[in-house]
Amino acid sequence: MGWSKPKIPTSKDVQRWSPWVCLFILFAGAFVALTYGILHSPADGLPALASGYWLPLTGRMMAGVMTALTGYLLWWEFQAYYVWCWNSRRHSALLVWQQRAHQHRYLACHVLLTSDTQLLPRLAGTSYEDNNNDPPLTLLAEEPLIPGIARFEQLCQLLINQIKASLIQHYPSGQMTVLIETSASDKERERTTLIRLWKEDELPWILDIHMSPTPLPLSDENNHLFDIDNPVLVLALHYRQPEENLPEFASALLLLPPELLKVSIRRDTVRVFRPMPLNIDAISRELTELRDMAQQPVNARYLVWHSGLTQASQQALGRVVNDLPLSLHNDIATGGIIDVDKVIAAYGPPAGWLMVATAAEMVRYGPGSHWLLQVRNKQASAVVTGNGYPAINQEYLDTTSSPYPAGSLMLAVMLNILVLWFIGRYSQEWLFSWAGVAMTLLLMIVTLPGIVFGLRSAVAHLQYPRFIQAIVRAQKE
Repeated sequence: MGWSKPKIPTSKDVQRWSPWVCLFILFAGAFVALTYGILHSPADGLPALASGYWLPLTGRMMAGVMTALTGYLLWWEFQAYYVWCWNSRRHSALLVWQQRAHQHRYLACHVLLTSDTQLLPRLAGTSYEDNNNDPPLTLLAEEPLIPGIARFEQLCQLLINQIKASLIQHYPSGQMTVLIETSASDKERERTTLIRLWKEDELPWILDIHMSPTPLPLSDENNHLFDIDNPVLVLALHYRQPEENLPEFASALLLLPPELLKVSIRRDTVRVFRPMPLNIDAISRELTELRDMAQQPVNARYLVWHSGLTQASQQALGRVVNDLPLSLHNDIATGGIIDVDKVIAAYGPPAGWLMVATAAEMVRYGPGSHWLLQVRNKQASAVVTGNGYPAINQEYLDTTSSPYPAGSLMLAVMLNILVLWFIGRYSQEWLFSWAGVAMTLLLMIVTLPGIVFGLRSAVAHLQYPRFIQAIVRAQKE
């Protein structure tokens, strides 16, 4: 699980091409040619340089030396480009994984209403109220309370009234996705009630209502929130039901894509990042991967929130956070780790969004980066929120330049010489005409880059299936 980031092995660098090998080939060719010339010279002594005896031998020597040099440089270039292409693909693939993890929505505005006015101090461990004084159970204590769908309508109207101004400021009109998350079972009546409220208030946004399909606030089922272009308004609340006495809460979160928020406002605005599926049984590996994705700056200090963890998982979480290491606000809660279940009631599905809203509220008081871990019905997710910029791994950006195409250029030069020699042998006059000169220039313009591009494209094409197999194999391990 986790980000399923593949551990693609790095291809080892090859040795640089050696000029000494090239010199050895040159001198070895000259030595062989000279030896051959001496052994096969006439019996009356070595011919003079002007005799023409040495010219064919010199030509064959140069052809042999160039062939050997081309073979050596092609062999080196093939290996060097193969390694460079593999590592470049590896960096690109890992960069894509990190950029996906860095996708986020800006929490442009949020409203959090709780019956417990001391919720944040109690979560932070700074409340000194008498534990015998139970917090109130209802919102709007001065207004009549009718349990059921009427209470849902009442709280939704309150949330809409409080967030309407921010909605108009950031997104005056257009398509609006609304996600409703409650602990009640009558989802269809909640949908129709919200539609009716929307029409009665004559709000300028076109509704696209979704009822959350998952008990987790942000999980694979809700990942579409990061792929749509319009704003998302989350309404998460627990309202009074008949014969039920959990404390009420109501929250509204306006999530905007980066394109809809002014650059000047983005700096201090809380970001809600794409969630990571979490395997609690491998929590050490999973949280290491979450940290390595660097969704917040490297020097950020965190608060770690968790809900739904067993006692054993909580102990494992404490050990893992200390071993990573992860810089925490040690003066808040239990060394920077907040057990939400000890303070917030067991609301079920809405608890996740309540945790997101509470963490966003906490940002106003200092702690800017948060890890939110939630487990519900054998599903788990980890969500990062914070007002810091994500950090791209420089390793994925600092790529080396591709190796110089010495072998390809040598091959192109040899082919040009071979073609010109063949033409000159049968049509020497045409070769030295203006048409021949133009053809020679055109041939060089086409073949020099063409052979380089063609050979490198062939290497990349042959390597691609092996690279895909390496990714698949790494994901299985």
